[in-house]
Amino acid sequence: MNNAFFEDRILSVSDVCKLLSDSLTEMFWGLNVEGEVCNFKVNSSKHWYFSIKDDKGSLLNCTCFASRNWNQEKPENGDLVVLSGSLSFWAKGGSLSFNVDKLRKKGAGDLRAEIEKRRAYYQELGYFDASNKKILPDEIKTIGIVTSETGAVIHDILNITRRRAKGMNILLFPCMVQGDGAEETIAARIRQANNFCACDVLIIARGGGSEEDLAPYSSSEVIEAIHKSDIVTISAVGHDSDYPLSDFVADIRASTPSAAAEIVTEKAYRSKERLFTLETGLEAAILKILNANRKKLESVSIDKETIIRKLLGAKSILKEAEGLNRVMRKKIPDHRMLIDRLEDEAETSLKEACKRRKSLISGLEQDMRQEMGIRLGKTCSFMEKLTLECNMGMKAIVRAKRKQLDVFFAEASALNPLAILCRGYSIVTDDQGRLIKSSRKINVGQELTITFRDGKIKAETKEKK
Repeated sequence: MNNAFFEDRILSVSDVCKLLSDSLTEMFWGLNVEGEVCNFKVNSSKHWYFSIKDDKGSLLNCTCFASRNWNQEKPENGDLVVLSGSLSFWAKGGSLSFNVDKLRKKGAGDLRAEIEKRRAYYQELGYFDASNKKILPDEIKTIGIVTSETGAVIHDILNITRRRAKGMNILLFPCMVQGDGAEETIAARIRQANNFCACDVLIIARGGGSEEDLAPYSSSEVIEAIHKSDIVTISAVGHDSDYPLSDFVADIRASTPSAAAEIVTEKAYRSKERLFTLETGLEAAILKILNANRKKLESVSIDKETIIRKLLGAKSILKEAEGLNRVMRKKIPDHRMLIDRLEDEAETSLKEACKRRKSLISGLEQDMRQEMGIRLGKTCSFMEKLTLECNMGMKAIVRAKRKQLDVFFAEASALNPLAILCRGYSIVTDDQGRLIKSSRKINVGQELTITFRDGKIKAETKEKK
């Protein structure tokens, strides 16, 4: 805009602020800015206020309203982020701000995309197929654990195995669980366990952490090592909500390292419970017989013949008890076999129920995907329509502003003194540059300056009429 338009006008502060706000809003939108987060805070309305800076010392104030930040990852001071949004000017505060529409931590999206690409690649190779999964052996004597030797994971697993299966052997294959070189040490320990044939089950475990911390368990080195393992592998990485690629390629996935320890000790723990139940029942039966015989002996008369007779009766009862004891001992294996058969039948029924549940869940998942596809199509159509209406509205605003600008230029042109000179008029000023509007202010002999359309001349007054 021509600055001459504002030379003879005095604007209010509100006018200038509105001019700045309108200009910035119309000209600076859809920007992408990268910087380091500082001065981050959240107000009572859940709006985010922070600044971003660069290595040159420049600082830009930013605002991300609650309507925009509810579905975005909350940044922290020191995070390197990429912001998408527009510039705005707050009239009351007289400050410039960058309104954030979208926030992305620098590098987080790249890591997620790389892991997703790797997941699709190994899925296509069949590494995640159920046909490649091995089942737990019936008897587990030794457990191998690939984890850090100083973390809480190994202590949790030791506590659970000692409580549930005290005689089980445990071998630790220490490794790094995060940082540079972690994937190589994890894969090397998995291969080492297989080379030594050291254990019946191998648990690959670590505690929770960020996506970057768990990244080694989604690396190609670890995936290949788990896939080639002849030992049954259990992936127990992070928490229940974490799904590194090791969970997909391993034979069994455990939600936590503690859950993995419970899985491998389950059969030993159940056998221990069953044996304890049988021992308790047998002991109770023997005590019952002994107590009954003790009461009978106490009621025996002091009379010798009666005592002898009762002793003979007691001997007979003892023989019966011994016979009953032998019968019970013979029946214990049968009961154990019955219990094993019932467990197998229960396990088979449970597996069939799981298959039916999985089939039902698959059907529901397919229905949900179809419904989501329909809704996504409707949403896309609505967004396209809304975008078209926005574009039409913006074009209408631009046309209206252009018409307003043409009117302003026409008014400015009409008031331009140069335009008056082009019509044959001239401007007379004295030697001080003051405009002379009347002949009464001119004296004979006075020097004058006359301005024409194409230049100026100096003149002297010869006569006054």
